[in-house]
Amino acid sequence: MKVHQLFVLGALITSALSLPAFATGGQSSAQPLQTTAPGAIYAINDAGALLWYRHDGRDDGSFRWAPNSGRRVGNGWNFKQVFPGGDGVIYAITDAGDLLWYRHDGRGDGSFRWAPNSGSRVGNGWNFKQVFSGGDGVIYAINDAGDLLWYRHDGRGDGSFRWASNSGSRVGNGWNFKQVFSGGDGVIYAINDTDDLLWYRHDGRGDGSSRWASNSGSDVGNEWRYKHVFSGGDGVIYAINDAEDLLWLRHDGRGDGSVRWASNTGVRAGNGWHFKQVFSQ
Repeated sequence: MKVHQLFVLGALITSALSLPAFATGGQSSAQPLQTTAPGAIYAINDAGALLWYRHDGRDDGSFRWAPNSGRRVGNGWNFKQVFPGGDGVIYAITDAGDLLWYRHDGRGDGSFRWAPNSGSRVGNGWNFKQVFSGGDGVIYAINDAGDLLWYRHDGRGDGSFRWASNSGSRVGNGWNFKQVFSGGDGVIYAINDTDDLLWYRHDGRGDGSSRWASNSGSDVGNEWRYKHVFSGGDGVIYAINDAEDLLWLRHDGRGDGSVRWASNTGVRAGNGWHFKQVFSQ
């Protein structure tokens, strides 16, 4: 098995506090978070356009995509860092360190529908080496000292400025990895300098306590040298190689950190994936 580099959500360019141009038409009225449509993948190209794809073969790695995949659902996505918050929520960090909230209500079908308050500022001072979502409003951040910090955005559903009182708690140290991303349900993957894929499970994810699975840090893969890597949920991991192929992998040992992978792990699910940043909802 040849599996390589990663990231849960990724870094980009600069940007403004104003709502990107994607929200100038087809805005939706306020509504609860959508919890359907697994397989949605977003990509940001060199022009700052936000593109929507849906991998209908997500569960088995087959080459099946929604017919309207590649549709543009936004532009002006020139941010320092962008990462998913789950259920259509997308966070973006500006050069000034402001954390902005968006919700793509057209996530399921790729339609141009966004929550009317998309672009709301929900935080400031977000100047970290890496930031990624842990799901259900939980956000992890790694500072320059290698500390892993825990936050929970209680206003994730509507974009309000509400956070858990103990947000910013330190739940780990020594997180000096090349890339880190969430696998969902407290699982965190990290790639070290020797390109090993390490598995962690933060059992204190819900409340920010410093509780971890006893086998956290287990080596579950090697030779992780991809351009981009991100989680697709439920053990699915996508990777983009130097040839710009999109590869599908599934870690069947995600729950307990065992070295078990789907037999067809590494299958090519797409090609021509030349983007600045890619992430899945």
